Amino acid sequence: MEYDALLTLEPEQKSLILNNKGSEHPLYLSYLCENLRQFGDYSLVTKRLKTYPQTIDELLDVLLNEVSATIANQTLVDAFFKLLIAANVGILESDLVQMLEHYLNMNIDDEKNRIIIDRMTWSTIQRYLKLFLDTAWIDGHQLIIFRHSTLQKKLRKRYFEENTNDLISIHKFLANFYLKNSTIKDFSTRRVPYHYEQAQMIKELVTFLRSLDSRAVNQLDRQVYLRKHRCTQIIHSQDGPASQRAYACSTCATLFKLGPYTMTKASCMICTNPILNFNQANNHMKREARVCNKHGTPGYPRTIKCIICRILRVNLTGTAQPFLEPVPMHICFQCAIAGGAATRCCEFNND
Repeated sequence: MEYDALLTLEPEQKSLILNNKGSEHPLYLSYLCENLRQFGDYSLVTKRLKTYPQTIDELLDVLLNEVSATIANQTLVDAFFKLLIAANVGILESDLVQMLEHYLNMNIDDEKNRIIIDRMTWSTIQRYLKLFLDTAWIDGHQLIIFRHSTLQKKLRKRYFEENTNDLISIHKFLANFYLKNSTIKDFSTRRVPYHYEQAQMIKELVTFLRSLDSRAVNQLDRQVYLRKHRCTQIIHSQDGPASQRAYACSTCATLFKLGPYTMTKASCMICTNPILNFNQANNHMKREARVCNKHGTPGYPRTIKCIICRILRVNLTGTAQPFLEPVPMHICFQCAIAGGAATRCCEFNND
């Protein structure tokens, strides 16, 4: 595209481009030629070329400022750029209009004041932003992305360098949007953990990854997210208030699961994966799950706190009704060694 654009320019115009220090960089030429291609008045190209700055950073400033001066709805442009930055991998084209409308109206309660965004509105804006955007395909789905990471970094600095709380708020919005409103559920489900983590919603992240709603999240991603937020407290293996055995109450062990595909009794308390040969004696693939005094209960061992429902329970052991007794939890060998040589608390830092 850039080579074809140069072929249509006059010698003086080509010279102006080649004598510009920015033309040493392919990315600079890419933006310049695309901008010239969209330039309406060919008779003013020479004058236009003389105004281009010498660096890619300055060129992007010029192009962004021109867009801001041209588009009346700057609020919509800012919202789109912010969402695209936070999305990280791009935004589904099928989600974009609905996402923009939900975002712009998330703090508006009165229906009369709601902002309406439709396909026509977005198409008008997209025509001006085309210079900065590209498309990508992930798992067969088309996404809108930034044309280059240089622009993404620049806009991130412009919008969020002094307002990190706004970025956290957008991640929270995206997590909720992907859970409730997205058009392609499998793709959206895989994006939820990232946005929960970026929004510092660790409790919600753990709850989500332990729920059936997270079926589309692959096993490796699930392990990475959960292990990353494990409590770092080092504990000893001797049973006591500072090293409490982790339990699930009889009700939760029967009715609930730690992960989408695994039963509570036979799955790792941390990564939720099934433990192979769980009932086999001397199984080296499982370890006792223990928690520190912060995540345990002051009344241990007389009382225990269920790791799922968090309710304090009397530690009924050795009763005539074993189905009422709490179920001791385990972690898999991989999670045990991921915690290092020392024994670590198996709960999560989600307070």
